[in-house]
Amino acid sequence: MELYLGESVDQLNLQAELPSEKLKLANPRLLVGTAVKLYNQAVELRDKGDAELSYVSFMKYLNLVNTIRKSPEYKKDEKYFNNLLGTKNVRNAIENAENLQKDLQRRYDDRAEELIIREKFEKLEIKEKQDKEAKEKQIIEEKATTVEAYSNFPSDDGGFISSWQLEAMIKQKSTSFIIFDVRSKEDFENSHIKHPNCVSIPEDKLKPGLSAGALYKTLPLEAKVDWPKRLTADMIVLVDWFGEKLPGSAIYALEEILTKWDPSSKYKGVIKVLSKGYDEWLFRFPMQTTNPHATAVAKHSKVEDISPVEYIEYPDFDEAMKPPAIEPTASPLPLINRTTKPAIEIKKIDEISVEPSIQPVPLPRSNIPKTPSDDQDIDEGFVTSLPSVNRMGSVPKIDRSLKTEAMVKYLQDEEKLVEKHLAITADRLEKEKEWDRIRREKEASANDEIANQLQEREKEMIELFKKMENDNKQQELEIARLRKEVENIRRNADASNDKTKPDAEETNIQARITDKEVKQAAMNREVERLRELRKKAEKAREKEREEQEKEEEYKRGMQRLKDEQARKNEEMKKKRDEENKKEEETRKRLEQQRQNFSRKEALKIDKLKDEPSSGFGLGSKMNRSHSTPDLAQALQKESERGTKVAKVDRDLKPRDTNRTNIIRNSDLSKNRNFNPVYGNMGRGLTGLKNLGNTCYMNSILQCISNNTLLTNFFVDGSYRNYLNTSNKQTRGEISDEVSSTLNALWSGQYRSISCKDLKNAVGRYKSSFRGYEQQDSHEFLTILVDWLHEELNEIRVKRPLKEQNNYGIPDEKAANMAWEDYSASNKSIIVKLFAGQQRSSLRCTTCLKESVTFEPFFNLSLPIPPSNTQCSIMECFQLYTKPEQISGWSCPFCKNKRGASKKIDIWKLPPVLVVHLQRFYNDGLWRKRLNMVDFNVNGLDLEGVVKSEKPRYTRFQLYAVSNHYGTMDAGHYTAYCKNAEYNKWFKFDDQDVMEISGNEVRSSAAYILFYTAIDYIAPPVNVIQN
Repeated sequence: MELYLGESVDQLNLQAELPSEKLKLANPRLLVGTAVKLYNQAVELRDKGDAELSYVSFMKYLNLVNTIRKSPEYKKDEKYFNNLLGTKNVRNAIENAENLQKDLQRRYDDRAEELIIREKFEKLEIKEKQDKEAKEKQIIEEKATTVEAYSNFPSDDGGFISSWQLEAMIKQKSTSFIIFDVRSKEDFENSHIKHPNCVSIPEDKLKPGLSAGALYKTLPLEAKVDWPKRLTADMIVLVDWFGEKLPGSAIYALEEILTKWDPSSKYKGVIKVLSKGYDEWLFRFPMQTTNPHATAVAKHSKVEDISPVEYIEYPDFDEAMKPPAIEPTASPLPLINRTTKPAIEIKKIDEISVEPSIQPVPLPRSNIPKTPSDDQDIDEGFVTSLPSVNRMGSVPKIDRSLKTEAMVKYLQDEEKLVEKHLAITADRLEKEKEWDRIRREKEASANDEIANQLQEREKEMIELFKKMENDNKQQELEIARLRKEVENIRRNADASNDKTKPDAEETNIQARITDKEVKQAAMNREVERLRELRKKAEKAREKEREEQEKEEEYKRGMQRLKDEQARKNEEMKKKRDEENKKEEETRKRLEQQRQNFSRKEALKIDKLKDEPSSGFGLGSKMNRSHSTPDLAQALQKESERGTKVAKVDRDLKPRDTNRTNIIRNSDLSKNRNFNPVYGNMGRGLTGLKNLGNTCYMNSILQCISNNTLLTNFFVDGSYRNYLNTSNKQTRGEISDEVSSTLNALWSGQYRSISCKDLKNAVGRYKSSFRGYEQQDSHEFLTILVDWLHEELNEIRVKRPLKEQNNYGIPDEKAANMAWEDYSASNKSIIVKLFAGQQRSSLRCTTCLKESVTFEPFFNLSLPIPPSNTQCSIMECFQLYTKPEQISGWSCPFCKNKRGASKKIDIWKLPPVLVVHLQRFYNDGLWRKRLNMVDFNVNGLDLEGVVKSEKPRYTRFQLYAVSNHYGTMDAGHYTAYCKNAEYNKWFKFDDQDVMEISGNEVRSSAAYILFYTAIDYIAPPVNVIQN
């Protein structure tokens, strides 16, 4: 059955509480009937599987039985009431309640862990969503700040970019760029910028006056592949050795080519030169180069600005036809022999190379003669006279009769390209449909072999799409170039007042091109629609996969928790079975010994009965002497009465003997049996076995063990120099046992030990700790610290404290006087570490005068606000220092009984602050406050709480917590401690020690908090390894 009644066993215990005041007035005989009904109801609920309500009913039954047993009627006739209640019922109720409590606690813990895991997964989902939104927002912001498109000319900053800016741009990844390295091919291969967009444009390929198209033809294959990226990049970065943009240099020549000799291309971004060149990049960012050990070569001389005319390729046909203005001083035009004019060269569509988009389409050549070089022979028939020609000046006259023919040829080529592009698009549409079909078949297929075949086919389709996409782009660029040429011809014709109308063939070709483009646009829309559908399906599948992965991870986490809990339950069951087996063997052995002893005693009595009463031997006729006791009769009477333990008055034993030295000397060489379980757990990570409800002691010892200065003091034997063997209360034995226990805990040799010797020593000097009942850990801590102080007190003869009369004396002075008076009789490491001082005041409500005293303390017991289910530790401090109204106080000033306002203020805090939370209270019955007291693990600032004007310690950090679970009668103690050796938190649950996170330290079970002052520096633990 699912849990529904509460969140913890503590809440069920609260529901099981009974109204004690009303029950005290009720008739016990009537209460017996109610108890029997509760018992039967609990058994019935248990059989139905309602563990929670069954547990509450059993606890109500036990509480009611306890109330009945406290009544006077029960004490008068116990046998009668026990018969009514049934002894077996009470025993069965206790066993059932214990079993149900363990089962419920486990189920509550499992549910709490499940909730924690769910919360973690929900937080993880929220975080992933936030990260995704933040990433999308960042991408949008980066896109918004992307470098805007510039003109082809350098910007006003000189056209340079620094190494730092380029490195930042590479890291940013939001600005697209390409790097053209104009150093020699050998220098580039030896070392260059480590980035896929770094392209080598060898300096020997760069000539002044060279066009972009001509340069492309001379580039190596790998450079040709990346050359088109210059059109779409946000920035083009030019790199040489030293970044000097001087006329005639390779970097200057490339910038001229890109800005002046590539007019048919439109650039998106700007052109920048890497300031101080690759030489500085090597120095600043060697790890972002392919070879950081390369060295710069000597500065190259300028590229000679005298190039053969054949390298110059005019941009287009129309530019050659424009008649430029002729200066008056220009040289006369050469006379051209038109009869030798070469034929117009127009390539067929099949001859057009499908290279990257920037490769120029061959234009109809003009009959402009090439300027001869020094070693060229000139055909006398071609030029009638040979004056000097200014190649960039006047332009020869062009025959325009072939312009219409060239226009038609361009349009025919364009039509063929559009038709080819249309065929590619149609093929792409069919492939998209095929891909969609493959995807659906793969998702629907339950056969792994078929699914794998479809998967391979899908991969082939993806590669095919990539190739088709590249072909599409090339075709589109070629078409765009042809259209631009046609548009230039028309524009130039308009400018020259050439009103020739397009012929019919040109018009028909243009119409067919338009029709094909309409069909292609429709196909493209269908392709895009299929793509969008595929993307949506992929997103849905991705989301489904993520949800499945999260669900599987959650299931795996839950399974791990269940496996871990099952393992722990199995270990606890084995441990309980072993303990039960040992107890059963011990019980049987003791029972056998008792029976053997009884038989021997019976035999002795029978033998004495058969012997003559005189005891002098067989056959004697002498009568018993009245002065000789009848041993047989005495033994028989003793057997009938039962054995009685003799009472010894220990107050009569001699005190002034050498027993102290005997104990001390024997204690130093005492061979203690810690009954250890060996295992290297790490220093300070040894557990303490539960000797029978001794978890209260184990919890406090682990908290003390993790106080580094105190532990070091006991472990290295320094305490022996201060041990007060004349102390009549414990004679130094407690310090010896604490030292031995701490040595074992910090040896790093044991998984767990048993501190029987320490418990026995505590029990000898404090009777309430002698047995194995559950005790209060705060009471044990208070007694232990007090004993250690007395044993280590350097003041052998103590004098009583002076009576304080601080009226009219400033608080600072009065506090110092009181502290000096206390220190005169109390000087030990315990005082140095744990002792603080508080100010107690009583203000008369009549005369308004105040009586002030200053008192030392070893720990602070803070009240918990009763009305709050959750509060902070600062609220507890405020409640502790809150004024309280009292009556009947003898005012020393009025000399009468008066009302007064009582207030406690904290005056001085010790370097080790122990805070006890008052969880237990009595309102007729002892109860426990289950409030969650919130406290900061890393810092506690008490500057506003301490009233001294010059406080030494005000800021603290937590290092240990003693926890209490359950009720006052049935509870369990654990400890959370921060190990100084590993600087991590660990949970100490008797013999079990496990690492925890700092977030787990805060809980509603926190009972005693141990703090150290932040500005208090303790030396490291120096544990003796032997």
